[in-house]
Amino acid sequence: MKQSLDRHEEVNLGRMYLKGEMAMTKFYFMVASLIFVISAAGTAMAQTIGYAEAIGQFAVACGQDLDKFCKTTNLGGGRAQQCLDQNQAGVSPSCKATISALRANLQKRAAARAAVLRVCDVDIRKFCAGIQQGDGNLMECFYKARRNMSAQCQRTVVDAGYDVSIGAAPPAGQIKLDAGDMVGALQGVDEAATSGISAASLRQLAAKGIRDPSRTNRMNREPLSQQLGNLAQFTIAIQFDLGSARIRPDSFKAVGLLADSMYHPYLQGYRILIVGHADARGKRDDNLILSQQRADAVREALINPFGISPARIEAVGLGEEQLLNRSNPEAAENRRVQLINIGK
Repeated sequence: MKQSLDRHEEVNLGRMYLKGEMAMTKFYFMVASLIFVISAAGTAMAQTIGYAEAIGQFAVACGQDLDKFCKTTNLGGGRAQQCLDQNQAGVSPSCKATISALRANLQKRAAARAAVLRVCDVDIRKFCAGIQQGDGNLMECFYKARRNMSAQCQRTVVDAGYDVSIGAAPPAGQIKLDAGDMVGALQGVDEAATSGISAASLRQLAAKGIRDPSRTNRMNREPLSQQLGNLAQFTIAIQFDLGSARIRPDSFKAVGLLADSMYHPYLQGYRILIVGHADARGKRDDNLILSQQRADAVREALINPFGISPARIEAVGLGEEQLLNRSNPEAAENRRVQLINIGK
């Protein structure tokens, strides 16, 4: 469940897995202190689990406790941690019951990540000879060659959570929940195409668009940026409380999938732009503000509890300025979170 914290496509495997160990340890202690538990107490799990599965099971086991004690508290920034900690006397037995199962899986994944460099050292030298540390292709070579490596190395890679199947990239507007699809959609970046794309530049563009008289009519409004549609991206549905930036527990798994994807070797070192979108209900200015708050909430959750480096994530809200369904501005699919790879 713990992944590496590399910022520039960590090519030094030793540093990468050491950082992964530290990040996972941090998440484990947070889980323990927050009573971040897995349902199905006493169930023996043969393999380690990723962020998405763990946080998803936690949401099932503790969702009612969160709604009861932490109704206005968001997942990110350590606030959920503080809330559950302060109310632990009233937290349900089912939410507390399986901390040992989660601990075992977290410890197994932490151990696997810490051991990858040692266990796979001979294989790396054999299959990635000629690729020196400091070459950005080393991590990709290691991942691609993993099927030909020793059984012990392959087992360690699986336990470390790096054995994600990558399929063909789905359409840009498709809303799915699959880590393999997400990684496939976000890789293959054209660095030249991402030039000029940033949260700050899009924020300025949105502010200008709202003041543009030619964009007053919401029906079939032109996209704020045609360039965004041409970039490596993935669209995901994340549920928030009505009129709020609080991520609902039933969407914790979606955020966990994004975290799992960002730790994948193919995406190491790349920066992700989180773009919040709203439908055209309500006031236009309010939609812009709320979409920014929601994008920020996803970013905060990726940083804490999931341990993604803040330098790798930007967030911007575009409100109703970039509708997915332009012919029906109030359609539900316009409320979405778009993830865009903006390069290194």
